Amino acid sequence: MKKIQKVEAFTGLEAAIVLIAFVVVAAVFSYVVLGAGFFTTQQAQKVVYTGIQQASSNVVVIGEVYGDAEGTSGVNSVSGSNPGSIHTLIFTIGLAAGGSPVDLNQTVFVYQNETILKTLDFPSGTSPAPVGHPAAPWQPAGWQWDILSIKNGNTNTLLESGEQFTIQVNVTDTSPTMSNGIPPGDTFTLQIRPPVGASLPITKSAPGGITQMNVLY
Repeated sequence: MKKIQKVEAFTGLEAAIVLIAFVVVAAVFSYVVLGAGFFTTQQAQKVVYTGIQQASSNVVVIGEVYGDAEGTSGVNSVSGSNPGSIHTLIFTIGLAAGGSPVDLNQTVFVYQNETILKTLDFPSGTSPAPVGHPAAPWQPAGWQWDILSIKNGNTNTLLESGEQFTIQVNVTDTSPTMSNGIPPGDTFTLQIRPPVGASLPITKSAPGGITQMNVLY
C-alpha cells in the first residue's frame, strides 16, 4: 500500500496576504522615490531661480543719461573758450520686469575711467537732507550721489515696482590730483551695485563740445 505524501500549499488567504504585502512595499518605495524626485526638482528650481536672480540686474536705466556742466569757475565753467567739463550726472532708474525691490540705501555706486576708480558716498541723514526731508532736493558734494526726485512712489529709499528714482551723481573733487569733472570726449563707467542681483554698468562718453546740459551716449 502506497504511503500518501502531504504537500503543503498556499491557501487563498495566505496568497492574498503576500500579495497585499508586496503592494504595500511597492507603494511605500514608489512614494519615497517620488518624494525624492519632487524634492530634487524643487531644489533645482530654487537653484535656477537664484542663479537667474543673481545673474540679472534688478535695476534698469529709464530714458537718457544727462551730463550737467553748469559750473562756477575753472574747468567746470561753460563760458569762454574753455568748453568746460561735466560735473553732475543725472538719470532715472526703475526696476526691471519681475525684479525684486532694491534698497538704494544698501546700493553702491562706483565711478571709473582710465585714471580713476572711486566709490561714491550716499549722504543719507546729512544736512541738507536727502529726498523726503524739507531741505530736499539738494546738490550732492564731490564724489557723492543722491536721489533728486521720486515718481510714482513714497519718500523712502526702497525702489519698488512702478517707481522711478531720478539720481544725480557728482563726479568732481576739490583736489587737483583727482577729478575736475568729465572732460570733452572722455569715456567713463558708472556701476550701480544693488545688494541682490548683478551690477548695472552705465558706460557713456562726454561729447566733444560740452554745453550746460548734455545727452550722453
